[in-house]
Amino acid sequence: MSSPICDGNEDGIPVEASALIGRMSTRRYAVTARDIKRFAQAIGEANPIHFDEAAAQAAGFETIVAPPLFCQVMTYEDHPLDRLPADGSPEELAVPLPAERTVGGGSEYQLHRLVRAGEEVTVTTSLQDITVKKGKTGPLYLVVVRTEFAGSDGKPIAAETATYVKRP
Repeated sequence: MSSPICDGNEDGIPVEASALIGRMSTRRYAVTARDIKRFAQAIGEANPIHFDEAAAQAAGFETIVAPPLFCQVMTYEDHPLDRLPADGSPEELAVPLPAERTVGGGSEYQLHRLVRAGEEVTVTTSLQDITVKKGKTGPLYLVVVRTEFAGSDGKPIAAETATYVKRP
């Protein structure tokens, strides 16, 4: 019986996982003032542009705006717990790899502008790459996911390239 790491391409990535590279999904998220206020409260952000429309307008915004990393709440879809991978990671990270655990490996975030209350954001997620490295306890699969956030005008709001480490 061969090892799962050998049941794939010569790079050690299972063929079923490699076939998913380039897979994209798109969804829309209607941002409410309440979403922004709750996020700001949760992270301890006290700037009134996130709570008070008059303060936001005095600062040059149409309406209240979200803190810079607000897009993180839109990164993954809400799914019932029974649809999540066994390690509790987002369903979008359910890549067929011989690995049982997923941890965040880091991310790069680009912010073009702040999200406004009342706008609909288009979220596009794509599986960019999978690589394998040798770890102390076996293979480490590095799964790279890119998520782009665009306003209703189609212009970019933010983008994140995140690397997740999946291991046995």
